[in-house]
Amino acid sequence: MKLKYANIQMLLLCLIVCGCSSNIPIIKAYPRPIDHKLYVNSAPPGIRAKFAASLSLYYQGKLDSASSSLVSLTAQQPNYWGSYYFLGLINKDLGLLETAIGRFREAAKLPVKEPALRSNIYLALGECWELTGEFADAKMHYRAAINIDPESAVARDSYNRVSQLIAQK
Repeated sequence: MKLKYANIQMLLLCLIVCGCSSNIPIIKAYPRPIDHKLYVNSAPPGIRAKFAASLSLYYQGKLDSASSSLVSLTAQQPNYWGSYYFLGLINKDLGLLETAIGRFREAAKLPVKEPALRSNIYLALGECWELTGEFADAKMHYRAAINIDPESAVARDSYNRVSQLIAQK
């Protein structure tokens, strides 16, 4: 243990002496993303297995298959927010921001029991608005995400970033 500590100290000392410390990238540490099981458990029992399979496809990057499955789930269970949310994420990933915003708005209209999950809907809306350059709308949605889940470091950081962008205009 002492040897590891000494090696780390030596490395830091070398970086400082060599002037390399200014080139070290700063990596922001965010809390772990919400466990996908929380999303799956939020689904109605009748579609839970199919929703889990859809999320598995999404996390594997099989967006077309995941999208088809989720569209089918929205027809089967139109009052479940999760299908709309993940369809929104897929559309956002594909750069279809207007479609994504529509999907997230549909998800936001529906009941979500877990505050962290509801907050993620507004966080996603904020991200879409930020990507379109509509910073005031992004800020409003990030604020909503914070109000729903005050523990969301991602929402706070996003709110602060957009606030700075607005101030620079």
